[in-house]
Amino acid sequence: MNLLKALAAVSSMTLLSRILGFMRDAIIARVFGAGMLTDAFFVAFKIPNLLRRLFAEGAFSQAFVPILAEYKNRRGHDATQTLVNQVGTALTLVLVVVALLGVVGAPWVAYVSAPG
Repeated sequence: MNLLKALAAVSSMTLLSRILGFMRDAIIARVFGAGMLTDAFFVAFKIPNLLRRLFAEGAFSQAFVPILAEYKNRRGHDATQTLVNQVGTALTLVLVVVALLGVVGAPWVAYVSAPG
């Protein structure tokens, strides 16, 4: 029954996320319409959305969760907590470096993301 509850929770949160995303897009279309401001908004959020998809919704979480579950079964709660802290610290450092590179290379990133 635990698996069914977890599935229902994840499914309902995913559905809520999709509905809120649709509402966000509808509001953006209503407020800004089709034009340069809307294009600028979508270009500005292209890279943050990519990072969110990779780390929060995508390959990283799908790969890390099974490893974490196996690690917890073999090593126990305290070792798992240490692993989570180490991975969180490493991800924070990587994301800080990526953010700094984005700030320094912003003109180039803007040119590559939205030429013209």
